Amino acid sequence: MYKSFIIIYFLFSAFSVSSQQSRLLEKYRQMAVSYNHDLKAADKNISASIDLEKSAKADLKPKLSGNANFQYTGNPLQLTLDLPSMENPMTFEGKDLKYGASLTLLQPVYTGGRILETIRMAKHQQAMATHQEELFRSAVCYQTDMQYWNTVARAEIVEVSVEYRNSIASLARTIRERVEVGLVDPQDQLMAEVKLNEADYQLLQAKSNLETGLMALNSLIGIELHTATEIDSVIPPVVIPDEIKQSDVSDRPELKIAYDQIRIAESSLKLADSKYKPQLYIGIDGSYSSPGYDLRSDLDPNYAVYAKLSVPLFEWGKRKNEKRASSHRIGMAQDNLNQVTNNVNLEVQTARVSLSQALERVNLTGSSLEKARENEQKALERYAEGKVSVVEVIEAQTYRQNSQLNYVQAKVSAQGHYSELIKALNRY
Repeated sequence: MYKSFIIIYFLFSAFSVSSQQSRLLEKYRQMAVSYNHDLKAADKNISASIDLEKSAKADLKPKLSGNANFQYTGNPLQLTLDLPSMENPMTFEGKDLKYGASLTLLQPVYTGGRILETIRMAKHQQAMATHQEELFRSAVCYQTDMQYWNTVARAEIVEVSVEYRNSIASLARTIRERVEVGLVDPQDQLMAEVKLNEADYQLLQAKSNLETGLMALNSLIGIELHTATEIDSVIPPVVIPDEIKQSDVSDRPELKIAYDQIRIAESSLKLADSKYKPQLYIGIDGSYSSPGYDLRSDLDPNYAVYAKLSVPLFEWGKRKNEKRASSHRIGMAQDNLNQVTNNVNLEVQTARVSLSQALERVNLTGSSLEKARENEQKALERYAEGKVSVVEVIEAQTYRQNSQLNYVQAKVSAQGHYSELIKALNRY
């Protein structure tokens, strides 16, 4: 009954630690995403692409432009007509000053699909900017995971170093007491004290590594470097949800970007071709200028309605070459999609295999740690009985410490490979 209570308590504690870990890690992911400068730049890129799409749509509407002019001519045009019915020649003289203002309203009617394709191009670029932001977000979350788990591992290594140091210190005290009463050789005391100094050195190194790890984590999430950030004391076991186990389809942003690049290349082909199609515009000009109609010297209003048709006829093969170049770019984009697809599939399968092997290493190192603890306990008992030397006890303590370190490294490796799988499946 007592053993069952202990097992239930241990499971409840592990569940509590895992839940706390999830909350802390999710919190730091959100902080890193909010602080990351690449993501801020990506958000601005999305906003810029939205504005460019609106700008492209504005080309569908009529454009109104205004003009003003002023001109002084030193020798204006003169015209003299000698008519038979008139005794004296008739003379017409232009004005020195020409000035006025005009308004032009121009509406595109047909541009060979250029305007519509420009709008589509802007939409494709906006989609690619969105997918690039998604790619950056996934990378930031993955980087936060790795930094967080490495920091937690360093904190756990500090605890391992403390435990090892205390174990060596306890052994050194025991040997010192025995040396004082003449039960053991003083050389055993010197050996234990050397090991104690090594344990103190390892503890200082572990604390330094933890401090630098916390600083790196704080820098990532955007807070003061020397802030005492809350982290877990131990690395919890990896629990893989069913949807992660069964998921084989990856909707990665890299694939979306590759598809966007194909669409952009196709739009570029249509845009290049639109230049060689007929262009039709209609417009209205309204003016208020001097001299006016009938050579009046005062300002007079006037207007003109016109249609403008432009048809390219011969370009020395330029259209054909541009279309061929655009087709090659489409082919390159499709080849890039195939390569990205292969890389993504390989990354997903590699992450699954690596995680499976990492979980096996966790089980092996956990089993070795239990045996190392038992071996250390028996070595201490046999030393107390005088059946073994202090060397065997120190070796047993060192073996237990190495087993603890291997267990910590196996756990952090498993968490890292699990984060790799989440990233590969785009589940952040």
